[in-house]
Amino acid sequence: MEDADGSLAERERFLQCFRRLNGFNYRQEDEGSRTNFNLLLDEINSKEYYMRIVREDEANKLITKFCSVVPLYEERFLVKICQAIFNFTAKQQLKLTVQTLHLVTEYLISALQRCQPWTLSEILMALGAVVYECCGQLTKYHDTFLNKTQGVLIPLLSEQGSDEDVLRGVIQCIENLTIKVADQSYLEDQHILTCFEVFMNILHTVPVSKMEMNTQCKVLICSLRGLQNLVAAKKVMPTDQLGNLLAAIRTYMFHGVSNFPVTVPERLYPTPLSQYAVPSFKTSTPQGEHKAEEESQGAAKSQAGKKTRKKKAKKSPEKLNKNQNGEETASTIDGDIQGENQGSLTTVELGSSLSTRPVWAKISSSDSDYSDTEGGQGSRMRSYHTKVRQCALACLHTVIKTTDRRLMFGYWSSFIPDSSAAGNSPQVQTLFTIILKDPSPKCRMGALAALTALVDGTKTFLAAAEDSEQTTAFTPFSSVLGSTIRELHRCLLLALLSENYPLTLTQLIKCIAILIGNVPYHRMKPGLLSRVIKLVRNFLNHRDPNVRVACLTCFGAVAAIQPPLMEICHIIQPSKPPLSASMSQSSQSNTEVSQQPESESRDTRFSNNQGNDNSSNDGQLRNHSPGVVTPPVGQGSGVTSPGTVTPVFTDKLLQAHARDTSWLIKLCMKNILPYTDHHGDWSEPHLEPLPVRLESLQVLAHLTKGYFPIIRNSLAVLRDLIHKCMQDSDQVVRLHTIKLLDVLTQVLLQDVQVAEREGPENRVNVDLAKEFWSFMLMGPLPNILQTETNNAVRATSCDCISNVGPEVFAVLPMDKRILCITLVLGLTSDEDRIVRSAAVRAVGVYVLFPCLREDVSFIADAANSILKSMTDTSLNVRLKTAWSLANLCDALVLNKTEGDAQFLQDFSNMLLQKLFTTATRACQDSDKVRSNAVRALGNLMRYLPKSSLEKCTFKIPVEEGVKALVKNITSGTMKVRWNACYAVSNLFKNPLLNQASTEWMRDIILALCGVVRDCKNFKVRINAALALGSPSDRDQYGDISLFLSVWEALIRGLETAEEVTDFAEYKYRGNLNNQICTTILHLITVTQYDDLDKIDELLQVHFDLLLDYLEKIQNSPEEKRTEFETECVAAQQNLAIIRDSKLSHRQSMAVDRLVQLAHSDEFVEREPEKSAFVQTYD
Repeated sequence: MEDADGSLAERERFLQCFRRLNGFNYRQEDEGSRTNFNLLLDEINSKEYYMRIVREDEANKLITKFCSVVPLYEERFLVKICQAIFNFTAKQQLKLTVQTLHLVTEYLISALQRCQPWTLSEILMALGAVVYECCGQLTKYHDTFLNKTQGVLIPLLSEQGSDEDVLRGVIQCIENLTIKVADQSYLEDQHILTCFEVFMNILHTVPVSKMEMNTQCKVLICSLRGLQNLVAAKKVMPTDQLGNLLAAIRTYMFHGVSNFPVTVPERLYPTPLSQYAVPSFKTSTPQGEHKAEEESQGAAKSQAGKKTRKKKAKKSPEKLNKNQNGEETASTIDGDIQGENQGSLTTVELGSSLSTRPVWAKISSSDSDYSDTEGGQGSRMRSYHTKVRQCALACLHTVIKTTDRRLMFGYWSSFIPDSSAAGNSPQVQTLFTIILKDPSPKCRMGALAALTALVDGTKTFLAAAEDSEQTTAFTPFSSVLGSTIRELHRCLLLALLSENYPLTLTQLIKCIAILIGNVPYHRMKPGLLSRVIKLVRNFLNHRDPNVRVACLTCFGAVAAIQPPLMEICHIIQPSKPPLSASMSQSSQSNTEVSQQPESESRDTRFSNNQGNDNSSNDGQLRNHSPGVVTPPVGQGSGVTSPGTVTPVFTDKLLQAHARDTSWLIKLCMKNILPYTDHHGDWSEPHLEPLPVRLESLQVLAHLTKGYFPIIRNSLAVLRDLIHKCMQDSDQVVRLHTIKLLDVLTQVLLQDVQVAEREGPENRVNVDLAKEFWSFMLMGPLPNILQTETNNAVRATSCDCISNVGPEVFAVLPMDKRILCITLVLGLTSDEDRIVRSAAVRAVGVYVLFPCLREDVSFIADAANSILKSMTDTSLNVRLKTAWSLANLCDALVLNKTEGDAQFLQDFSNMLLQKLFTTATRACQDSDKVRSNAVRALGNLMRYLPKSSLEKCTFKIPVEEGVKALVKNITSGTMKVRWNACYAVSNLFKNPLLNQASTEWMRDIILALCGVVRDCKNFKVRINAALALGSPSDRDQYGDISLFLSVWEALIRGLETAEEVTDFAEYKYRGNLNNQICTTILHLITVTQYDDLDKIDELLQVHFDLLLDYLEKIQNSPEEKRTEFETECVAAQQNLAIIRDSKLSHRQSMAVDRLVQLAHSDEFVEREPEKSAFVQTYD
């Protein structure tokens, strides 16, 4: 109340002064007028501007009056006017109108050019406040400010003997000019370069200058913030300047905390990670490594204990539990983290570092916040040093975020230690020096944010890491990466033991989660993840919900690791469950989620003492649990690697291990569902904060997707949990629940299909899946699809209902099948485009179910809904509809291939014609739509029955369709082109089209020849070669000249396949050569007597080339030459028939050459050659 009264009183006093100033008639020649004006200026500057007392219109009027009536030579008045401008713009944070902004800017620029040096610091202070966040409105003044020779700011830096306050004012002005405002123009490139050079020069010269320390810190803060502004605004960091900038940033990251003299190196160089000698005390056994790590962790606990004891001795020294050596135990540290940290951090907020004005305004203001005593000066200096470090770390974070990860990876050795020797050495300063030792929680949080950005997205770079302890003269780069990964884990876990500020702790656990998502743990030795989980579990009961969310994010990152590892299986489902899990298990059924025992308290969740209860897990993970045999390295996954250390699990191995509900599932259930504390002050059901509930649902989704074999026996638990959450009042919870159901139904479908192929042993069979889906379709799922207001929930529900699978759908009761069909067909006409796209996709899935594919009525209904959706205005809907249309046409082809004559007879020709027209029109749509439209068109060409082709109404649609295919073969994205080529191969498989007598056949052949000869994309050429080998009759290839064009194109394709310009295409080269050779053999299969003369001319030139490639294919692994051998046999048979005819000498020579090309007598069984490359074609 007093503050409000004080603000009103101060406002009234300001208004009185404002009215007098606004109506004052200043006369320069009148001494009394000058005296009164001086008194009014003193009065206006004496107000308390820490509270809002000025309106923007009042400030604009006063500033306009000052700049209009006071000449520049009145320097005493000018200085006071600058103070008033600073008070209005910086302290009151008032915006100036464009007219006033330009007027005061010109006024201050003229003052800088004409006034005496003693006024410059005040003028620059006012100018810095005026240009703050106004860069885009002052475009015409940029050159006046930043010109190196004729500007008003840059020359002040080069003057000898410049005052420190002037230097600080110039740097402050330049920093404020670099602030980018949304929807406003920015500095030109030449001015950006000038600012960059100024800031970099300051960072390199300040340490060796004789500047006062507090001024030095202020200048450094402005320079680092200015560099951060420049990098953030341009979004691209110049490569040639990156080393210089990182060198300066790395130096000032440790400003004020190092005993070493400050020296800024000229630049950092991107090099492979630094290599340090392995210390002699390090043993080669895992036990020795574990012991050494425990000792280092114990030292960190001791250090953290001393640190905590020192900070909290005044408050409650009796709370510190000390052991006999005077050190705190781990439980004491955890207790401090969970119980004592809240009070000390309530004033530490992220928002304090994001304020728009006060941060730099405070730096430029007086230092009245600190006393003039020695202790006050020391506190002030520590604050300035801390701000320098914060700015350096913030600048580093921005640089990392805007620089290509490949470039930044080269600088890892400058910021991250690559061994414990480097991490423990006081001479080696890295980000962990700040994370572990910096007294400021904001600096620690900034270092963690920079480390998180540095590690994020490096999965491909770390994929080569290998955990090896072999000591050799040369250390492989993979071993250096492995050592770096181990050191990252070690230092982050040490920080986790000692950190006790919730904001920093949250950032720390998030950093660990990002690291987990990028490390190839299957190439590392077991134990890293188990130690992480063991420590992170201690914070599951933290009072701050953000810390709990970060812990769940960490668990989710572990559950998302691929390939699935045995170590994670032991973590998720330990042989000896944690205490709380066993307590819950004794009182809670695995299948009834809704029953919460009244005697169970909320405190049965994992707390800090449970880390000791489950301390045996580390040993189990190293020695592996009793009764569970861990496979040797590389077994169980089907994929081996020389660097694979952590074994990948097999499904059968885990069946005996996954009897009970995992502790992680129980933890997530407790976080998600309402709970009651019967021992507390309330008995009504309570819910965890929404972020905790959502993150728990995401953890379950990751766990279900990656480790379903472990939680397979908890299917009923998950089903009941989903059923309850689908009825939750919060739509965000319902959305995440439906996403969990989507993941669960996908893995359920895969499990059922594997069980059908390999047997139902320990898998979800069709009967269990039927029971699951019957329960879901009787529950809230249909209601959500019909009445849910959140469209994203309904769309995801459509995705769920499409995951039923053909095996389960066929055994569902008829009413449930009709329900599914009715729902998805009805939702294709929904008002929301997201729901429409999901529904039409579900229709595209259903049309391939064998029990529905043969139903003419359903196919007709599906076709009509697809035809309607293809006219949708939403591109995403048309994209999904084109995919469903292609699937529908696949179903038609399957029915024809299986000889379903009744279906062919009953399917409407009119509907078929509409499908033709729609698919042809879609071939002219967006590239994303065309890729599926051409696939649908090719299937329709293949399906066309005789009864339809006899109708004249189909002639024009077929011709238009062929033209569309030819156009898409030669233009569009590569995906469109290879699908068009494949569609043509389907067209050739319909002999009823009578292709030999059509006019469009030549166009198709020539288009395919051009692609197989010249296209840069090998996947397109493979499909073109496949299409050229699809015609089964010689007449389909046209006359002899067109037939020879096919031969020439294929031979040229073999030659150009060696000209690989894009390394990404290299892996497809073998498949391309294989397909071209197979197509050449097919041409030999259809070759006739009249073709031999022309073919002989061709073979005289290219026979050796063809023979060489064919022999390579014959010597390739067996799985790659199945179709090749078939074509060889067919070619030999055709040549044997031709030889029986009367041949000329030239024709006999041609036949002999063709026989050599098509020989099949030398096929031998060979073991596959070992290669580092695996060539695949999707």
